[in-house]
Amino acid sequence: MGYVRVAKTADVLSGKTRHVEVEGKEIMIANVEGKFYAVGDRCGHMNALLSMGVLDKTIVTCPYHYSRFDVITGKRVSGPVPMSMAGILDSLPENVKKMAEPMIKRTEELQRPIKTHDLQTYQVKAEGEDILVNV
Repeated sequence: MGYVRVAKTADVLSGKTRHVEVEGKEIMIANVEGKFYAVGDRCGHMNALLSMGVLDKTIVTCPYHYSRFDVITGKRVSGPVPMSMAGILDSLPENVKKMAEPMIKRTEELQRPIKTHDLQTYQVKAEGEDILVNV
């Protein structure tokens, strides 16, 4: 299809991301110090929207299980992080913690064998005020 305009440069501030949909593809645009990158916007672990996560330099962290991906290469850097390791259990009152602990541990067992896939990357260019992605 070629390059398609997906956003204005002013729509994606430095250090931020934006979700766009083009030709049925969900894409996350990331602004890393004024340079734009585009990757698939679904986590390669459990399909959460990465654009709802946190971007730290070139690494986006999934808001759901904390898998981390490099927005330049699309490669998985780490994760997922088990919920108990993410501090979920520590923040609960003791009586709730006792009820939730078996469920969280079982969820971790079920998630452990799920493979976390790298993200698809897309070529991006900024022309004037426009961000274009090669889809």
